[in-house]
Amino acid sequence: MPDSALIQAALDLRELIESEVDAMERDCTMSGPVVDAITQTGLFRMSTPKEIGGLEVDIGTIQAVCEAISFADGATGWAFTQNTITGAYLSYIDPEFAKPFASLRAGAGHFAPIGVAHEEDGGFRVSGSWQFASGSGHAEFMGGGAIVMRDGAPAPIGANGKLPVIGFFVPADKASLKGNWDTMGLRGTGSFDYEIPEQFVETGATWYVNMGYAPHRSGGAVYAVGPQAYGSIGTSSWAIGVAARALHEIAEIARAGRTRLGSPPLREQTEFQRDFGFHQTAVESARIQLRVIYERAVELIEGGAPESECSEAVRQTKAHANYIVKQIAKPAIVFAWEASGSAGMRNPSRLQRCFRDIHIGAGHQVFDDRGYREAAKPTLGLEPAPF
Repeated sequence: MPDSALIQAALDLRELIESEVDAMERDCTMSGPVVDAITQTGLFRMSTPKEIGGLEVDIGTIQAVCEAISFADGATGWAFTQNTITGAYLSYIDPEFAKPFASLRAGAGHFAPIGVAHEEDGGFRVSGSWQFASGSGHAEFMGGGAIVMRDGAPAPIGANGKLPVIGFFVPADKASLKGNWDTMGLRGTGSFDYEIPEQFVETGATWYVNMGYAPHRSGGAVYAVGPQAYGSIGTSSWAIGVAARALHEIAEIARAGRTRLGSPPLREQTEFQRDFGFHQTAVESARIQLRVIYERAVELIEGGAPESECSEAVRQTKAHANYIVKQIAKPAIVFAWEASGSAGMRNPSRLQRCFRDIHIGAGHQVFDDRGYREAAKPTLGLEPAPF
């Protein structure tokens, strides 16, 4: 069951977050008062496994909390969501190495295999430069993804198909932020590029990533969906929250009497009423859709279903996440902004921020139409890609 106390704690942050938005837009990172308030609620640890010091909340709580904070402000919601996802990734490393990181405020990182990790006795010598570490401005530990190097060359693919790719964590003071986040939307996310200079990381602070999948070493079955699929619970909820805010804003504008010369008030126009009702219904349906598709995958894993069924269920989560963000949330926000006229053009405008934020967030690499193709292949008698 969703944790009503944590959800209420997230809802209670709205007034503070809204009061800090201008500062966060200006500084391009989450403000100190917002970071402190979220820290006090414990919400940064909501997706971290219990056995290493986190809260390990259920899917419904992840949804509701990420949506509530994203409704208050899309950039804050995005950064917060990425921090909690990074906390979830601690489930994939040795629990004894994970506990010290879990005790810190929040983590950030980019886990695509852009860096290199040279194999050494007891671990890896890692280094590299990464982009888009959302929430890094207040993070106390950082992660990265790297290609495993052996004798100066990429290690071969393992006999079991295991790719030579690892994820790893280091304390934040072992990384260097470049402070170069300045964009059209999601401005307050602190998604800075960063560098991790060459340093040794023990094996216990690393995990092998098979392009989105990894065996979890702490926590329950939800982590078995893999890093990429787990992360999409929060990011899809982020999109729903931003879409809900956009619809809230256009409803306020319509109730205030928005009109054009020679036309009836916007809220009395039957075409607007129909379109608003359509998008409102679609967003509400997305909430249900997201929860059902992820809970089904977790239930199959918990119940010991055949690996093929579990893999298919996880594959479906990726297609549904893409659909929710690009075919439900983004069109709802575009509709609201276009209907707003000059009210959505002038600064300051919460609706304009929703419009800018969704265009940056929906461009994330995980929201890819490839998910539809891979979900379709089994039905068409074709073999899905291995990753």
